Amino acid sequence: MAAVQRGKDPPDGGRGDQGDHIDPWTIEPTPSGLIDSPLDFIFAEHHRQREAATILTMVADGEFNNRAVTELIAFLEHDFALHVGDEELVLFPILRQHCLPEDDVDRIIDRLQGEHRADEEDGEVAIGILKARLSGRPLMAESSARLRRFAEHIRQHLGLENGVLLPIARVRLKPDLLQTVAGMLRERRAPRRT
Repeated sequence: MAAVQRGKDPPDGGRGDQGDHIDPWTIEPTPSGLIDSPLDFIFAEHHRQREAATILTMVADGEFNNRAVTELIAFLEHDFALHVGDEELVLFPILRQHCLPEDDVDRIIDRLQGEHRADEEDGEVAIGILKARLSGRPLMAESSARLRRFAEHIRQHLGLENGVLLPIARVRLKPDLLQTVAGMLRERRAPRRT
């Protein structure tokens, strides 16, 4: 298999300039306090996943940035997994309880959960590929294709969540339920006592 050409780190280390330019190598943090508006919080987390998909695509295309790839691995291992849990343990059960039959939410959620299982497997493979690149191994064509497929799957998955599921949630979840969701999301981020 042919190796994909390795790109160089940008001269600024991937931080981007301070002007209007948005650094494509950065996954922006979620604004603090946004968790109090849980559907906006979930939407913001989806935006971060799109940024991760952009970085995966750039690596698949032969570009590389050590800092960004290290941060991407941490994002996939922690933030991505935490977000999947937010949806499966908090949002999905509440939507199943409070949506109407015509919302067809059970079918949508079943599909999304199946896609989450695929993302978990593809994410583990992607992390292995990214760690190999960090150790200096060349990116082979098959690995490049795997990263590109994972990135595209993330984008398609987010299209269904942002375009179908979140609009249903915005109609069906009243303020008291949204407060419950926000509390559950905060609890999932609370430090655990030993």
